[in-house]
Amino acid sequence: MPWYAARSVYHFGVKNDGTNIFEERVVSFEAADWPEAHAKADAEALAYAEDRNLSVHPERSGYEQDGEQLIDGYELWSELFESRLSLQEFYAERYAKYEYHPD
Repeated sequence: MPWYAARSVYHFGVKNDGTNIFEERVVSFEAADWPEAHAKADAEALAYAEDRNLSVHPERSGYEQDGEQLIDGYELWSELFESRLSLQEFYAERYAKYEYHPD
């Protein structure tokens, strides 16, 4: 079965000066196809957010991995960012603003 990686973005917290902290996280999933992987990514992202009392952006972005077998639900990458923007504004600025749209 193929492996997929899915990115989720969370509102991680607020610094003392009011600056928002966001986490971008990429997790791997084994699935028959992208819809199944997307469903697994949604469930994992919601559980991760709930367990840590975080807000999660509703959109997932992902891709099919090429290579060896991975571990289902394994965190591949995580990075924290800070901004004065809201979760929705941060997501739009970081991801939607520069999306590639082929001609």
